Amino acid sequence: MVTMKSRILKYIGFILSGILVSMGFPGYQFPTLGYGIVLPFSLIPLFIAIETLPKIHAIQSNLKEHYTSFSPNQRAFQSFIAFWIFGFVIQIFAFFWISKPIIYFSSLKPYIAYPLYAGISLLTSLYFPFIFSPLIFKTWYSTRHPNKKFPLAALAMCVVLLEIIAPRFFNWTFGSLMHSEIYISQIASIFGFNIISFFIIFTSLSLAKSIVEFSKNKGSLLVTILINLFLWGIIFSFGYYRLQFADTLIQNSKTTRVAYVQPNFTFNSIASMALPSQDSQRQNLPRLIEMSYDAIHKALKADGRKPDLLVWPESATQSFFMLDEHDLKTVKSLTAATQVPILIQATKWNLSDIQSMGIEKAPVWSASFLIRPDGSKSKDYEKWIPMPFGESFPLESYFPILGETYRKVFENASKLEIGKSYEALAYTKKEFVAPLICFDSINPELPRLEATKGKASIFVNQANFVWMVNSNAGLEFSILNQFRTIENSRGLVMVSNTGPTMAFDPYGRIIIQPTKLLTQSTGYIDVPLSNETTIYSMFSNWPMIILGLLSTLWLFISMKKNTNEYKR
Repeated sequence: MVTMKSRILKYIGFILSGILVSMGFPGYQFPTLGYGIVLPFSLIPLFIAIETLPKIHAIQSNLKEHYTSFSPNQRAFQSFIAFWIFGFVIQIFAFFWISKPIIYFSSLKPYIAYPLYAGISLLTSLYFPFIFSPLIFKTWYSTRHPNKKFPLAALAMCVVLLEIIAPRFFNWTFGSLMHSEIYISQIASIFGFNIISFFIIFTSLSLAKSIVEFSKNKGSLLVTILINLFLWGIIFSFGYYRLQFADTLIQNSKTTRVAYVQPNFTFNSIASMALPSQDSQRQNLPRLIEMSYDAIHKALKADGRKPDLLVWPESATQSFFMLDEHDLKTVKSLTAATQVPILIQATKWNLSDIQSMGIEKAPVWSASFLIRPDGSKSKDYEKWIPMPFGESFPLESYFPILGETYRKVFENASKLEIGKSYEALAYTKKEFVAPLICFDSINPELPRLEATKGKASIFVNQANFVWMVNSNAGLEFSILNQFRTIENSRGLVMVSNTGPTMAFDPYGRIIIQPTKLLTQSTGYIDVPLSNETTIYSMFSNWPMIILGLLSTLWLFISMKKNTNEYKR
């Protein structure tokens, strides 16, 4: 049997898998390089290390050295620690941008912020032993029943089930990290991005097992490789032919032209230290209007076609914009002059609440709405997913004192009310835009509802990544937008205050490359329109959930069968 007898080698296995998974995250430096191709093999070192956890250990005494077996609980605890270390490596590398808002928008110094970030990573890494608990249980059970056989496909599906029912706060999955492999990603149009997680975990599990048992069964490794090549070949072929068919459709499909403004409002007045930006500016409406004219002029200059829609990013307007008649009148004059509707995100207050409760206690929403050329204002779309720690505090609906205490320490934090509407907003007679404000696009269900029930023609994600400064947070966020387009077959434009601004066609292909961070930018994108109803948009994650539940049942049946055989 192939084993990792050295404890050091096992830790290297945990860390190596963490680094390989981190390579799937997009970024600007190692290991966050956006290499999704490594994901199917990324967990092999981790799984080999866990599969070969020692079963006996030496006991030293005055007598002759002898050995005793590790108990099931001891081996399960060792696998728990392995997944915890693995998760910690991912958190440290892939989410290092979390340290940016701590440093730039609090009074904490870097020598305090970095250890604090490490502590946060250590805590959040406990999620990984949770989602891999089926494998921890397998380690415990197989120690008690050494001859048992667990179906690897069922184990992988149970992990994916936990990934679905208890998503990470950022809601990335192992499947989402294969964003760079556009042919592979197309299967998300059927089952969502979680199905890719299943194949990643199954591939690593099966190959790791075959490598461990290579000395006993040399042919098993070759068979396992061929099986996995066949499975991935089917997925690749489906994506290839889907995109070939898509290219034919797009050539004959209508496009909608979306102009954008990336103003680079950096809010240095509330930052604890100056942001590394060369052309930052203070939030101001005259500059927004000037840049809006520039974006529209670029479109007209290109081919004489004016934009169908102009988008301002999140946080482009001042806090009381919706209550300021002068500002609203100014914007209405802009839309009347250009004959281009504008999608605006703004803070929403009820004046009566402010008057009766005061500004500190009055409910507040983050809302998007259209100002149309005829001066009319659309209904408001209200943000569904407040940003954790910035616009909400976890569990504060159950324990309000947690949020109140947190906001006393971090004065820039706020508490947003949660929206419920998924109806898209009509920006032409036939086209409807579905806003997604910042974190909204991490929730697959909201875009699905907007596409199937809300009449969405396109998605627009209005974001503000100024809090993450010059990190890769925006790029990591963009891969979730990419999968929302594939799952629902709708184009998406992500417009960010400080960048990156980028766009995807209805099949997840990038149609405008990310703009540079912390810079001003204007431009336009022609987004292909699609009215396709995908299988995923019809059934959501239910097929995967049902498969996960059936896999759980399969595991229990196999356990009972193996236990009975062991007793006989």
